[in-house]
Amino acid sequence: MKSVLIHRIAIVMSLLLLLAGIVAYMYMRNFRISSTDTSVLYELVPSNAVTVVETDDVLAFLGEVDNGMFPVALPASDIVSFMSKSIQDFLQTLPHGLSVELSKVLLSYHQPENSKNQVLYCNMKAEDAALFYDYFASNYLNPVTEPSVMKFKGEEITTYQLADGHQLSVYLDGDLVALSFCNDLLQQVIEAQQESGTLSSNATFMDLKNTNATFAPIAVYQQINNHWKISF
Repeated sequence: MKSVLIHRIAIVMSLLLLLAGIVAYMYMRNFRISSTDTSVLYELVPSNAVTVVETDDVLAFLGEVDNGMFPVALPASDIVSFMSKSIQDFLQTLPHGLSVELSKVLLSYHQPENSKNQVLYCNMKAEDAALFYDYFASNYLNPVTEPSVMKFKGEEITTYQLADGHQLSVYLDGDLVALSFCNDLLQQVIEAQQESGTLSSNATFMDLKNTNATFAPIAVYQQINNHWKISF
């Protein structure tokens, strides 16, 4: 009788542990997806970036860049120009402005320095993605060219032919999005993820970021001689 009771207790405890594990997994998954903190975006940023711009207010950042008021000299960037144009136009279709998630973005700059060597990162919920894609497809895509999909290390990179002749590549990791006019950079994003080579895995960088966290809407980090510093 005692052994039967012990067996039943063991079964109940196993079920409780299994349930607890499922609940913990779902909590962490939902926390990662729904988080409005830009920190989760660093899971995509390769450590070889030379400059990273982090903002909680993408409209403020774009306004300063467009007006020549940004305090740090940044190279000319096709993705920033595209973002400025597309977001401003997209805003006119939204009754309540940008979501909290879409207001928070990262931008990484890479060598060699040219107007295409940047990656834009954002956290896009399903409803934002649907709205933006409908607008994007109607206003920016070449209507006669289908997007191309390439496989790289088990992941997919989709490249869209824009009406102005540019090619915009997109990589999705759940709700996390990376966009670039340089397909090779998105391959670097995937490699960095798979090889623990992102800034989220760089203890020195994350210590700098967390130690110097402020309430400013924009922060700029630059890597000089393999050392990261805050420039703004």
